[in-house]
Amino acid sequence: MHDIIDLLFIIIPTFAIIIIIIIIIIIIIIIIIIIIIIIIIIIIIIIIIIIIIIIIIITIIIIIIIIIIIIIIIIIIIIIIIIIIAIVIVIVVVIVVVVVVVVAVVIIIIIIIIIIIIIIIIIIIIITIAIIIIPKCSSIFSSSNDTIIILININIILIKIIIVSSSSSNGNSVRNKSINFL
Repeated sequence: MHDIIDLLFIIIPTFAIIIIIIIIIIIIIIIIIIIIIIIIIIIIIIIIIIIIIIIIIITIIIIIIIIIIIIIIIIIIIIIIIIIIAIVIVIVVVIVVVVVVVVAVVIIIIIIIIIIIIIIIIIIIIITIAIIIIPKCSSIFSSSNDTIIILININIILIKIIIVSSSSSNGNSVRNKSINFL
């Protein structure tokens, strides 16, 4: 009986120590697992944060690039519109200037033609009056027939001078009209 009690005193503490060691090992394993899980969670959170930051940076860069492209396109469109407006203004100004010059030239030609026609009419009237009046003053000239011939020749010379001057300024049309008139 004494031996059994001695054995019990030896076995019970040994079992107790083994159980304590097993409990300690289990606790250590649990702590290590918890630490590993916490580290993994922290790493995952850090990776997620890094990915979010990268996505935000990439999005901001893409938005900035899109804004820059839109601004460049708007500037190019504005420049093209300004160039088109400038070209249209220049064309309109050139057309207006050409029209004004053509109208001015036409008006000047018409005025010159009218002046030449008036001069021709006045000269013809003067010479016609002279042809009618001068023969009556026969004391100045020896013969009325000679006077008429001289005046007609003067009339022809004057009209030819007018034809030459008008043809140099107004072209062939005035000259042809004057020749037809003669």
